[in-house]
Amino acid sequence: MKTQRRDYQLEGVTYPATITYKRMKSMTMRLDTEKGTLRVSCPTYTRLSDIDAFVCKHLPRLCKKVSKKKEPYDGMNLYVFGESKEVGELEPAEVIAYYRKVGLPYVQGRVDYYKALMGISAPYKVRMRDMRRTYGSNSRATHSLTFQCRLMAFHPSIIDSVVVHELAHHYQFDHSKKFYDIVYRYCPDYDKLRKKLIHDQFEG
Repeated sequence: MKTQRRDYQLEGVTYPATITYKRMKSMTMRLDTEKGTLRVSCPTYTRLSDIDAFVCKHLPRLCKKVSKKKEPYDGMNLYVFGESKEVGELEPAEVIAYYRKVGLPYVQGRVDYYKALMGISAPYKVRMRDMRRTYGSNSRATHSLTFQCRLMAFHPSIIDSVVVHELAHHYQFDHSKKFYDIVYRYCPDYDKLRKKLIHDQFEG
């Protein structure tokens, strides 16, 4: 029985998937909500492109069934660094502007801290954007790290886990075992923190 590992992205969350090839007629997929992982079973000679299309089609509906996304702002209170603060009525654009204002210098400091810890001397420009599909990205082309504004709703330890994840791509640009070995070296609680990120547990 052949197995393969592959990562899928949805709304800023990476879902590691174990693909198992079996003697069966059609594909199936299960989501482990505790671990945030996928198990995909498919016929022996299924093409990878067909598996990708299947997951991309059904993953959003599957995630919607098991949980509803918690919003960091309820019309009066806003989560900032894992704590709920009373901020009054804000427009969506004002929430983003607030996160960018408090978040950019904070994240810059955490990037500088982990760069030194991880032995990274290359310059990286740090940016924050209202991204929808990812909490962070590392661009080799522009030597920049971009973080989602909404990430600032989470506890600092969760933010750190995303910073470490993106900086680990400096050494390993895929999501292989070598990559995660680097992540766990500098963020031993990565799995636990990632679950909190997936399930919108802002408090940490």
